[in-house]
Amino acid sequence: MKITSVETVQLPAHPRHLWVLVHTDAGITGIGEGTDKPELTKTAIHNFCAEIMIGEDPLRNEHLWRMMYDSANYTGYMGAEMRAIGMIDMALWDIKGKAADMPLYELLGGKTVDKLKVYNTCISYGDIRDRELFLNDAGELAGSLLDEGVTAMKIWPLDALSEPTNGQYISRDAVRKGLEPFRKIRDAVGGKMEIAFEGHSRWNIPMAVRIAQELEQYDPIWYEDPILVDDAASYKTLRESIKLPILASERFVTKYQFRHLLEQNGACDIVMFDVSYCGGITECKKVAAMADAYHLPVTTHNCGSPVLTHVCAHLLYSCPNTTLMETVRSLYKTYADTITDLKVDIRDGYIYLPDRPGLGINMREDVLSAKDTVRVCTKAVRRDQMFAVSGDPWAQSPGDTKAGKIEISV
Repeated sequence: MKITSVETVQLPAHPRHLWVLVHTDAGITGIGEGTDKPELTKTAIHNFCAEIMIGEDPLRNEHLWRMMYDSANYTGYMGAEMRAIGMIDMALWDIKGKAADMPLYELLGGKTVDKLKVYNTCISYGDIRDRELFLNDAGELAGSLLDEGVTAMKIWPLDALSEPTNGQYISRDAVRKGLEPFRKIRDAVGGKMEIAFEGHSRWNIPMAVRIAQELEQYDPIWYEDPILVDDAASYKTLRESIKLPILASERFVTKYQFRHLLEQNGACDIVMFDVSYCGGITECKKVAAMADAYHLPVTTHNCGSPVLTHVCAHLLYSCPNTTLMETVRSLYKTYADTITDLKVDIRDGYIYLPDRPGLGINMREDVLSAKDTVRVCTKAVRRDQMFAVSGDPWAQSPGDTKAGKIEISV
């Protein structure tokens, strides 16, 4: 089997999302998804990944991951290139599952639990206004989630308060007022609801400590990314100064960055990775194993469509140290039916997977053929004019150009 083309798909109604389709000469197509900065990632997919992938055997996941990583690493592997690698890697695993006629979780080691518990990240979309609710009536929001069987939720009530000082100062009184949603949830439903605090890396260490001290009374399930993640040692400093469990971080990339975090013994209590940002299923499975060696649970960052949600579920089902999985009900309960051939199956607070081969989910044909769908397909490259994948990057003349790439928009 050989890869014949790499295609990206964008939907105007969902501008933060990008999907990739990897096509083969066996008629098998794999799918992957990434979120945020889609135009940058799209460029990396077509002008970087496709040149490496086309003509290769899609079943050689490890080999292809290393080829892409080695090429990206020459100029710095973080950012669009890594998101592109992550999306391509998802699609390769989907192809592998379809070729084997097995659900992806089986190829990753099989299910380690019978059902996977989810939590709700309170984003607003369409008629479901969870963000406004957590800011204004968090108790009502918690009650509505419990009615659906969801017993854990994540909110970020202090983000706006970081803006006046760029996160360098917040008074204790302002912290107490900002944490009112936590109080309202506890008053309304008591301990029936687990609450996670999302910090979005908005604060310096002293203010993160102050916030944690005020947050303790509400017994949050974790304290997520309160500070920047560009220095793993800073997380150890913070962890030694507070009592709350720390979750880190969707912003770390590859096993190499997570190694630095894990080597700071006690720097975090829960490991989170974004499957696209971090480098795909291939890399995240290794990060999960590394965390397991430190007796730490893992979860995935997931604010994507049903495609990315299924990627995360297949991966987490196969990890013995999986904890709660992030989901967004305002996404999976609204537009899921409009773009994919399968609903996200969440019942009574748990996500379930189909026994279909691969990821078990595809984009609907009517969506792919719609007039406003933007499809770009790289079908061929001239390998004799490619920039070196590895080895001597100046093996070619600086005047050489890539040729043979065919792009079509539908």
